[in-house]
Amino acid sequence: MAPSTDRVASHGRGGAGNIGKDDPTAHTNPQDLITPTLKSDHYTTGRGGSGNMAKNDPNHPEIARASQDVEAPSLREPEGPHHYGRGGAANVAGTTEEQERKRSEEAKREEGKGLVDKGKELLSKLGGKK
Repeated sequence: MAPSTDRVASHGRGGAGNIGKDDPTAHTNPQDLITPTLKSDHYTTGRGGSGNMAKNDPNHPEIARASQDVEAPSLREPEGPHHYGRGGAANVAGTTEEQERKRSEEAKREEGKGLVDKGKELLSKLGGKK
């Protein structure tokens, strides 16, 4: 018996509905990734409106291509600890050594306190007697 030439492929994020036979004709070729040049007399350079229409110069297609490219806004990392992903301690990033040192000192102070001391501290924070 000859081995099967059918490949099984996973598409999407997972799950049984995303498993199927691989279609070899659906693979991306380098030619599929070439950006086409614009052939029309005019092209749009924005979201719409007559002010965003430009005349196409067939001798310089790179001008039309550059006019249509939209750059994404620059990514700015938030200050201090920030979260990535779905949650959990492994998805927190951005703490500095100074922040880690403070957290460690706070944990050591809390370790030595009893329940009464923690209660007194809570009452003092709420405006009670010290």
